Amino acid sequence: MGVKVWENDMIGVLAESDPFDLSNRDTIIINKQDSLQYFIKIISQPAASFPNVKTVTGFYSDLERWGFEDDYRLTDFERKDRLREWLEDRLFVFKVEKRLRYNHEEVFNAIDVRIIPKLPSFHTDLRLIPVPVFNKKAHHIDKDEFLFRLYNKKFVGKVENLSHEPDDTPSLVMWREEGEEDDQFSVFGEIDHHQHAHGGFNFEIHGELKEVGLTPEWIEECYFSDEIPNIVFVPLELYKKLTTLVEQAVPLNLEQLEKEEANPAIEQTNKVQEDPKKIPNVQMQAEAAATLQVEGLQTPDPDLTPYNAKENEFLDNLFTTTRDFGFVYEKKDLINFHTCMKSSSLVILSGMSGTGKTKLVELYSHALGLKGIQYTLIPVSPSWTSDSDLIGYADTLHMVYRPGDSGLINALRKAEDEKDKLFIICFDEMNLARVEHYFSQFLSILEMDHGKRVLRLYNDDLESRLYNSAQYPPTIAIRENVLFVGTVNVDESTYHFSDKVLDRANVLSLEIMPFEHMKKLPERKKILALGTEEVDFETFTSFKADRRNVALMDEELKFLWNVHQALHDANKQIGVGPRIVKQIDAYLANLPVQDVLTREQAFDLQMVQRILTKLRGSEDQLRELAGIYDKETGEVNGSILLNLFDQHQQVSDFEKSREIVKQKAKELKLNGYTI
Repeated sequence: MGVKVWENDMIGVLAESDPFDLSNRDTIIINKQDSLQYFIKIISQPAASFPNVKTVTGFYSDLERWGFEDDYRLTDFERKDRLREWLEDRLFVFKVEKRLRYNHEEVFNAIDVRIIPKLPSFHTDLRLIPVPVFNKKAHHIDKDEFLFRLYNKKFVGKVENLSHEPDDTPSLVMWREEGEEDDQFSVFGEIDHHQHAHGGFNFEIHGELKEVGLTPEWIEECYFSDEIPNIVFVPLELYKKLTTLVEQAVPLNLEQLEKEEANPAIEQTNKVQEDPKKIPNVQMQAEAAATLQVEGLQTPDPDLTPYNAKENEFLDNLFTTTRDFGFVYEKKDLINFHTCMKSSSLVILSGMSGTGKTKLVELYSHALGLKGIQYTLIPVSPSWTSDSDLIGYADTLHMVYRPGDSGLINALRKAEDEKDKLFIICFDEMNLARVEHYFSQFLSILEMDHGKRVLRLYNDDLESRLYNSAQYPPTIAIRENVLFVGTVNVDESTYHFSDKVLDRANVLSLEIMPFEHMKKLPERKKILALGTEEVDFETFTSFKADRRNVALMDEELKFLWNVHQALHDANKQIGVGPRIVKQIDAYLANLPVQDVLTREQAFDLQMVQRILTKLRGSEDQLRELAGIYDKETGEVNGSILLNLFDQHQQVSDFEKSREIVKQKAKELKLNGYTI
């Protein structure tokens, strides 16, 4: 039974009977359990992903704590009439849960139900718009700092129970100033779009920032409640009026505010912005401690809360785990791998045999506390030629579904049932066979939006005929709690990846540390059997930045466009597509707070992992891109890519990218083609 929950609060009213509904369905019924059940009409703006559903179902059990008591001694009519009368002056606040019944019927239920009174201004055609409200008590900043952060596109704080979806950007936001007698409300806008991460909301202003005050009369029309903290539901007519007034208002003069450094929090933020090389992701980490001690990932001054304390604890555990088991990895590689796991549909570890690629995936799973089938290692066979070798097939002779020997299907079925747990599936030496053949379904599925990723095992019309269809249904939903990793060796026994694979994967290589580091490993017992505290799916999700619009800096976008044009001029079949730009943006947005891997270095790694992997071809095709390698000096001359790196040094020094381009130029010189 599938379940989806929309976590944003909505407001509703008891639905009215529709005289044009031929079924003449009552809006309050007595169900089979002899309990009151009712239908709620949604009157507030739902999340963008919410389907076109006008009413949801509510249950009597949700109303008991709000003072309504059903009297089972009365007739059904009297019981329903008592509830209808009790709800006459009340509204519902709730979240919505969608359940999929066994007959594939979708039902929408109200959960986390709260009751608030109707205002005198209520009318049957009322429509409400949710607006976030920021204030000193809840967000620990004063109005000046709020304006500073709003104007400078910094994170202004969290508002729970408000939709964070990219398409749900509020065009207006409010500030609440508490007074001795009455609170004062200011409306700010217009907001163009937003981002949302662990620092809360980050808004981008359309044009100049403007302010309008709420009059007492307008406040009386809005729905404020302790049951919906930091959100006000504004009537649609008033919302339109406020939007017009904001458009016509005089822009705020924020020149003095921009220079203000008296507030320690603002001063700290300014310091971060002055030296972005010290912080990997400046936009998202202005809210975090710039002085994080990465050697142990220790938390600094408690007033400077880390970007995500749990994530830092996990990284600390990952560093310790790798050393405990006698493996030496570059810390940058570990942070890079973790960031890729958060932001990519598929992560591929590449490199020479014996560098610890498979072991890293195992240790990462161990640090997450995954047990049993939660970590599934699938050795790829050179004989695999289609996805049936991996996922299995329907045996119509014996009328059973025969899953592949890999264990993949059992792991996916388990992940589908246990949505609160995290699963990692590792394809070991995945390029021993052609990935495009045995992994073809997955390559298409992994690019789909979550909720639409469905793996098909066999046709639906076979379901009623297969004996084990209850165990192996025709389709399996691949949820967000499943992470896919692959390891590859690059030698004469393996196949190269096509652009179809490279477009969907972060391909990273592990650096081999100097061998003397092996002598410095601590003498510690291996504790694999003891395990570690499990990181569940919800916690791992908290490590991630929410999906959002592309927020790369202008100079970064300009650089990527120039690289695209250079690649496209050399070969019309390659370039930097919009998908890759979004993937690079997602990676940078998910870079954790630490001072080991800076944003500049991370951008360089993405250039290597997302773009330079496609730099393959003959000398005639790539000579101008990669340049000409001089064996005597060891230098590369006439490289378009190296020239682009020089022109955009404010983006990165491109240290790793320069090494790759130099290696490609060397291969062209020696072989006439790149490897």
